[in-house]
Amino acid sequence: MMPGRVIRCAGAALGMFVAFAGCDRQTVAAAALPYEIVTQERPESQEAYMRVFRLAYDVCARVRAIQNLPPPPPLVTLPADFVIKRSTYLSSGRGYLIRHEDFNVDFNETDCKTSIGSVMTETVVRGGQVYAQRREVDGHTDVEAPMPLSEPSVDGSGFTEKRTVGGIAMRCAPVTTSTDIALETCVADAGAGVLLDGLRYPIILHARGIVPVMNMVVVTDPVSVQIGKPVPEERIALSGAK
Repeated sequence: MMPGRVIRCAGAALGMFVAFAGCDRQTVAAAALPYEIVTQERPESQEAYMRVFRLAYDVCARVRAIQNLPPPPPLVTLPADFVIKRSTYLSSGRGYLIRHEDFNVDFNETDCKTSIGSVMTETVVRGGQVYAQRREVDGHTDVEAPMPLSEPSVDGSGFTEKRTVGGIAMRCAPVTTSTDIALETCVADAGAGVLLDGLRYPIILHARGIVPVMNMVVVTDPVSVQIGKPVPEERIALSGAK
């Protein structure tokens, strides 16, 4: 498995628990509230996160030494505020924007060079249609053809424990439903139900989960949460879209 792909598994690990928590399929109605929410996902330990890359780098450096090649550049150092993912959720009450910025360590097996790369995916939901694009760190962008909005596989009704963290209302899954992958998951509380994104999935505000292949813990926390504050319709658009 390539290192970049390993990192992107971190978000998927927590997503699996969201599906588990909502498996009873009871209907939860959430008002079409405007909102702007930003969350971030980070490794609980940078040392654990870098373990797989350090191993690959050390092996690569030894091979270069055997081949009498110059030593490789130093292994990349993560900034103190390094995050695996930064997510933005916007709703104008009529349209929705979901933006995920994934950050990972890129490893070049030829010269052992490491660097921090990124991928941004955006989804706009408007009028029952889904518009999406993916942008690489070099600016290359793939735009998908519009698709009709489909029914979600979860509804959020498994999040039954109300909690307030830092003044933010959340609903959490009971501890008894935790798994070996997801240790704790809380989503945004919308009063009558949980707050949903444009694809009608619960918006995760806080979570702790394990990425088994990397043997590390990842933590999701809110950066900012504004619910009920008007969001201009022009902000519900793909980056660079006309």
